[in-house]
Amino acid sequence: MTPAGDQLLAHHAALLAIPALVPAVVVVGVVLYIARKDRREEQAERDLIDRAFDTEENE
Repeated sequence: MTPAGDQLLAHHAALLAIPALVPAVVVVGVVLYIARKDRREEQAERDLIDRAFDTEENE
């Protein structure tokens, strides 16, 4: 317990960290989005190439 007349002050370190954490989370989200999109496009390109070579071999 605190002695009479003393006040507990809120620890606001987390509140001060929010302005630094929010942009970091946004950057991580954007990087993950771009990586997933790139992998999907790469897979689609591989599928297209595989289908092209399969068609040529079957003719």
